[in-house]
Amino acid sequence: MKGTELNLETKKGEKLWNVNFISLLGISILTFLAFYLVYPLLSKYSIGLGASLSMAGVIVGLFSLTALFIGPFGGILTDRTSKKYVMIIGTFINGIATLGYSLAPNIGLLIFFRILHGASFSITSATSVAWAIEFIPKERMGEGIGYLGISQIIATAFGPEIGIEASNRFGISKTFMVSAILIIVAALFMNFLPNKSKPIKKNTLTKKRAIHLKDIIAFEVLPLSFFGGLFFMGNGLVTSFLVLIGEQRKIAGVGMYFVVNALFLIFTRPVAGKLYDKKGLATVLYPALLCGIVEALLLGHGSFLWMIILAAIFKAFGQGFAQPALQAECFHKMGSEKRGLASSTFFIGANVGQGVGPLVGGVVASNLGYDWVFNISALMLVFGIVCYTIYNRKEAVK
Repeated sequence: MKGTELNLETKKGEKLWNVNFISLLGISILTFLAFYLVYPLLSKYSIGLGASLSMAGVIVGLFSLTALFIGPFGGILTDRTSKKYVMIIGTFINGIATLGYSLAPNIGLLIFFRILHGASFSITSATSVAWAIEFIPKERMGEGIGYLGISQIIATAFGPEIGIEASNRFGISKTFMVSAILIIVAALFMNFLPNKSKPIKKNTLTKKRAIHLKDIIAFEVLPLSFFGGLFFMGNGLVTSFLVLIGEQRKIAGVGMYFVVNALFLIFTRPVAGKLYDKKGLATVLYPALLCGIVEALLLGHGSFLWMIILAAIFKAFGQGFAQPALQAECFHKMGSEKRGLASSTFFIGANVGQGVGPLVGGVVASNLGYDWVFNISALMLVFGIVCYTIYNRKEAVK
């Protein structure tokens, strides 16, 4: 019977829209919705507990900085143990950490739960994509990852706006509690998905116990991780400072940024995946970097809501094009046996960008203003174009 079940699941996996893949999309929507209920509120919540603007940036950034150090070990867990149970335990800890935000009476405890959240989320981030790949046909990997990102898109569309509105009506602490409940429910639903992780063979057990640097970081895909990190840096800046920018510039309804961005991402991510599968990375990444530059400049100098909304559209074509293509390229380079390593290495750039972004952004905003926060982000993307041109030429020679 077990063999028959395995064969059936393999057949299901030959189609992109199989039951397991669809179920995973639903669970992802739930977890990311909970995540985005919280993210835009942390800066304001930190300031309410007595933190300065710079300190609020540090607290927000600690999440990704913690993930930077813990995340690579998530790749080892993913490749050597059960992806399913790593996801369940990691997601449950996410819920506990989020609940901790609502109970934190001071900055010290808030920092503790922020670090715990960053550590657990970094592991689930690396594992979730690697787990999903088990239900996606190899020849449609870029497309499948693009659709997987729709779960985050839907959450981005509604999460921040719901979180901001809920915090205004019921308070930030209660909003955090709701977020924690959603995450724990998602962890329970994961039990119903199959566990397709291959057990370690006895004759390789001794070898697998030895951990080397190459088991923690895939140096082959570090350049791709860097390019992804540039987009995540912009993402960290937006989620950390957009609400504060709206208050300073007296722009009502800035939460529409997330809704518009998400609606356009529903189109751009699958298209980017298909384009990558057919034409390769360069066709997708150059336009993405240019769109990211325009988005950063609009946010840096926008004084009206229409400019903020236009920035959201450019972001959809920037990060929406780049992320699925870069992730798929990482998986292709590393092969099926090192999907966890490929995923965790990709997220090194994401964690650096999303962690350093708010950290530096808080200091820059305090001294030079929000316009320079996004000017610097635009300059980093220009630098990214130069770096990718060099990288692409070297890859062509190989």
